[in-house]
Amino acid sequence: KTANAIDLLGTSRTINTYEVGNNYYLIDGSRSMFDLGQSNMPNNPQGVIWTVDAFNQFPSSGFSYGHVSSSNNNWTNSRTGVSAHHNAAKAYEYFKNTHQREAISGTGQNIVSFINVSESNGQDMDNAFWNGVAMFYGNGDKAFKPLARGLDVAGHEMTHGVVQSSANLEYYGESGALNESFADIFGVMIDRDDWNVGDDVANSNVFPTGTMRSMS
Repeated sequence: KTANAIDLLGTSRTINTYEVGNNYYLIDGSRSMFDLGQSNMPNNPQGVIWTVDAFNQFPSSGFSYGHVSSSNNNWTNSRTGVSAHHNAAKAYEYFKNTHQREAISGTGQNIVSFINVSESNGQDMDNAFWNGVAMFYGNGDKAFKPLARGLDVAGHEMTHGVVQSSANLEYYGESGALNESFADIFGVMIDRDDWNVGDDVANSNVFPTGTMRSMS
């Protein structure tokens, strides 16, 4: 299914959702990589863009999470989910259309975004990250607004996955610096509004310029 929904920027987005029984899920099975035959919907999809709720927890041992769902395909109460879902789809489309790359690995595995991620002590997370398997978005604290707001943030984190599955640059020293550099550059290539990284998520009291970094 599709839905028109408002994201964290207050912008109406058309997002792809998936209906199972009487519920709709932030699962995009509309792409060529989707394998319905190998999927058990909605809990074990194959080849989808999937947005998951971390329930304000940190991903560690005993971490529990669940679907972002709706009974009527209305996502008014899930603006964070709408943003993460839309941004992951735009990042996927960039790598697919510009570089003929099917998802993160190039072979079409799931693209998973976790929203409502907290620090290990339960405090609000002022960060977003790629952990080797999925993208994780905190809701911000002092330095940042909710990190799922930023398309360049999503592009940056997804690119870490692309780097991992291609060059596999060790996250240390110069190779780690190159890893971050590539993530920034692809982030602004995916978000074509400007050359800034993080301008939709940075709080000006911490970042007086209104952005984290400028690629110009």
